[in-house]
Amino acid sequence: MKHLMIFAVGPVQDFIATARRSRDLWYGSWMLSELSKAAAAQFPPEALIFPSPTGPQALKPGSDFNVPNKIVAILDHNPSSTGEEIRSAILKRLGELWEDAHGKIEGKIKEKLAKDQITDLPEFYWVSVSYDDAAGGSYAKARATAEALLAARKTTRDFKQAIGDHSPKSSLDGARESVIEESEYPRPGAAERVERAKKLYRNYHARQGERLSAVDLLKRLGGGQHVEKFKSTSHMAALPFLKKLGPERTKALMADLRALFDKPDWKDMNIGETDDGALLFESRLVEGIPSGPEQDALRKEFNQVLEKHLKTDRPDPYYALLAADGDNMGVVIDAQADAAKHRALSQAMSRFAAEVQGIVERNNGVPIYSGGDDVLAYLPLHTVLNCAAELEQAFKKHLPEKDFSAQKNGETVSPTLSIGIVIAHHLEPLADVLELAREAEKEAKKVDPIKKNGLAVTLRKRGGADRTVSGQWGILDARLETLIRVYSTKAISAGTAYELQELHRVLSKAGVPANGQAKEAVRIVKRKKKSGGEVKVKQKTLDAFEQWIAKDILPLDELSKEMIIAGMFAGASGTGESKEEEVAQ
Repeated sequence: MKHLMIFAVGPVQDFIATARRSRDLWYGSWMLSELSKAAAAQFPPEALIFPSPTGPQALKPGSDFNVPNKIVAILDHNPSSTGEEIRSAILKRLGELWEDAHGKIEGKIKEKLAKDQITDLPEFYWVSVSYDDAAGGSYAKARATAEALLAARKTTRDFKQAIGDHSPKSSLDGARESVIEESEYPRPGAAERVERAKKLYRNYHARQGERLSAVDLLKRLGGGQHVEKFKSTSHMAALPFLKKLGPERTKALMADLRALFDKPDWKDMNIGETDDGALLFESRLVEGIPSGPEQDALRKEFNQVLEKHLKTDRPDPYYALLAADGDNMGVVIDAQADAAKHRALSQAMSRFAAEVQGIVERNNGVPIYSGGDDVLAYLPLHTVLNCAAELEQAFKKHLPEKDFSAQKNGETVSPTLSIGIVIAHHLEPLADVLELAREAEKEAKKVDPIKKNGLAVTLRKRGGADRTVSGQWGILDARLETLIRVYSTKAISAGTAYELQELHRVLSKAGVPANGQAKEAVRIVKRKKKSGGEVKVKQKTLDAFEQWIAKDILPLDELSKEMIIAGMFAGASGTGESKEEEVAQ
């Protein structure tokens, strides 16, 4: 008799989403993978179905192998004691991670409250279903039963004693109490406020407005050597600008910016690495310094340095967060008739996940998580579309239709990748940007309810409404690339998109059909060119616009949104190298 065991480790989405900094977001994902890894390591490799480790070292603590929060394994014995063994392994690993973070805290904290918060953090659910394959027992049926039981267990609440001591709530999740004494924080108007702000950051890596729980401190201080390469969202926003600036000018600029802190009052402040693009944003530079004469003086010196090196030029404060998820994975997994086929699917997903880091880093981005069919990363605007395209192709390469397919509503479907991208201001709350990325990912999956394989891009600009465009791979991305080349040739101005948007509003209200709107739109594009430019709009470009509007029936407001978003990408690329003959190819 065999036993199919499924166990899940949490919390997942809420825990990951309560992040103020990119480092917090990364650590939440990494820590959950480490806990799942500790759980999976309790089984011999041959017992694991999902995930399928790439080698004997894959499940070692701190390895690069990412383990999803749900594990599937087959045991030859009754797993009644296995659940408790796994729970102990998870708590042991969590304790090690907390000790690592705790050792970096140089100030006092509320130790009992901190210990209670850490111990209370993990969630753990497991189910087991027995079946006899020798007697014709169905693996697929046993797995379906186990999945249903697990879903039922997750909806059953555990009632625990409330933890707390009436301290101010965490600034990140608003639920747990801060474990840092209020006496550690700068007081308004106090003469020692600057010294207190420096000490607060030095002791807890907390800014003056942040109240942190033990879980927050775990995210903020844990991770060891894995954190060294981690860059901020501000750095991602500045990367296209630094690329255009060139290495020599960047080096000179950064040296002068860092020199602002070469004085006794500021030497303890953490201002990132020598090439950290966050230094180019005034808001980031002074965020750890209390308002007052000291901050005012620093702002003045900062702007003098920028004027010296950049005149009036400044970096665009926007970056991209990418969220990707496999399509139709549920039905494809259900179609795997036995454990061997399910394991083969798991191995293919592991090969894809192993390739993700290289793809993201090759495009100047930072991978936050890549496990199975799930990817989260943040990137600069000038490379995110290329990164998304590489991920989509890599997924198809590792999970081809000839090896993995299933029937859904009478159609054959295969694993594909839908991707959501959010363009957001580097100061936008990270939890909000993550939520937008997940929503964009869902929009991408709606482009074809059966086969999916979509791309969606959401632009959130400060002071304006969100704009989202979506379409299938091979269509939307090709149109965006064409529009980027149009902007790069300086053939049309940025105002054209807004004029088409207004045209759609007026003509739609007047009942003008799509072909009539198309003719007027093409007329507008013909007479448009970028202010000060000398490039005329070529016929291929006009043909492309007419194709999209009249033949593809792309509404003008959709086209205008795509143009606005493409303008953001083109501005970040800033190459100006495209030839007009390449447009609309």
